[in-house]
Amino acid sequence: MKVKQLVKILEAVDDKLPADMYELDEVEHHSTNHDEPIRIADMDVIHLVRAFRHQERKLTNQLTVDVISKLARERDMWKEKAMNMVDKQTYEAVMRSQSRKGCNYVFSEIPNDTDGQEFVDTMKKYLNKDSYKMRVRGQHIKPELRGTGATYWGQGLHESSHMRIYIDTNKKKGE
Repeated sequence: MKVKQLVKILEAVDDKLPADMYELDEVEHHSTNHDEPIRIADMDVIHLVRAFRHQERKLTNQLTVDVISKLARERDMWKEKAMNMVDKQTYEAVMRSQSRKGCNYVFSEIPNDTDGQEFVDTMKKYLNKDSYKMRVRGQHIKPELRGTGATYWGQGLHESSHMRIYIDTNKKKGE
C-alpha cells in the first residue's frame, strides 16, 4: 500500500491529521538503489519503513565513528600535555625503570622432578654470573598439600609441583 493511500484512509477515519502529512508529495527520498529520487507519498509503506531503518543504522554507525575519533583525539591531547609536563630526563628515567618491571621470569612450568632439576642445574652452570643472577622459585602447590594451609605464607620449592626461573640483571655500581 502506498503512503498516499494510507494518508487518505487515515483522513477518512480520523478527521484531523497533522498538516505535514499532506506535504508528502513534495518531500523526496534519495535511495541508493535508484538513480531518480522518489516522492515519499509514492513509496510503499514497507519501503518507507525499511528506508527509515537504513537511515537510522547509518546515523548510528556515523555517530559511533565520530565518538571514537573524538576520544582518540582527546587521548592524544592528554598524552601530549603529560609529555610536556615531564622533562626529558625524567621521562627517560621512568622508561628505564619500566623496562625492568613486570614479569621477569624467563621459564615457567618446569616440572619439579629430576629432569627439571637437571635443567635448572645446567642453566646455573652456564649462566653469565657477571651480568645476570638466576633465582628458582616454586610454582603450583603439590596436589597432596592442597587445602592443608601449607601455602598460607607462601610455599617452598619442596612443596611445589613446578618451578619458575627468574633471570635478573646485576645492578652496576652507582645505579
